[in-house]
Amino acid sequence: MGLNFALSSFITLFIIVDPIVNVPLFRAFLGDLDQKTRHNIVKKAVIVAAAVLVIFTLAGSTIFHLLGIEMYAFRIAGGIILLIIAIEMLLGKRPGTKSSAAEEEESMRSEDLVVTPLAVPLLTGPGAITTGIVLFNSASGITDQVILFAVIGLVYMLSYFILSRSEKVFDSLGHTGTMVIVRIMGLLLAAVAIQFIITGVGEAVVDLMAVLG
Repeated sequence: MGLNFALSSFITLFIIVDPIVNVPLFRAFLGDLDQKTRHNIVKKAVIVAAAVLVIFTLAGSTIFHLLGIEMYAFRIAGGIILLIIAIEMLLGKRPGTKSSAAEEEESMRSEDLVVTPLAVPLLTGPGAITTGIVLFNSASGITDQVILFAVIGLVYMLSYFILSRSEKVFDSLGHTGTMVIVRIMGLLLAAVAIQFIITGVGEAVVDLMAVLG
């Protein structure tokens, strides 16, 4: 798979992590802090988010085995979750897998924003975890699995670059520009979600035929 796997993984994960739509949220959380402090907090949040995603991506298969869950079932469920997120993005709504306004208000009163809500769930939420696990199990071999982790690193490096410059990015894009990008990403994510579902259903049918045959 190689290059195709790397490209599709990057596009899917970047859309799910969605640092661009998180720019105004990070700006709201960190706006009163000096530039050095903001950069340090963003760096820590990105590292924590990446670590959480890597851990769940690696542990996903083991968890499924222990719970007796087939991969195609998770692939279908993951596709449905991603489709819901995509529809919310297309409608201009904040995805339900992100933190709620009440949770954000509570977190703003907390001294530690790094883990919650900045790292989880803003950067690594259920959608990112689901995608990581599905992509890892879709890899055709060790090479693709290594590529996936390299892609995860690249996505979060870009996220740091964008979010550490949140004020400049937000001023450049504005609200309208941000919404346009979000809707385009939502459309791409919807296509990815449908493909997850189709693949999962196909695998389920093959498994059922094997059992009946």
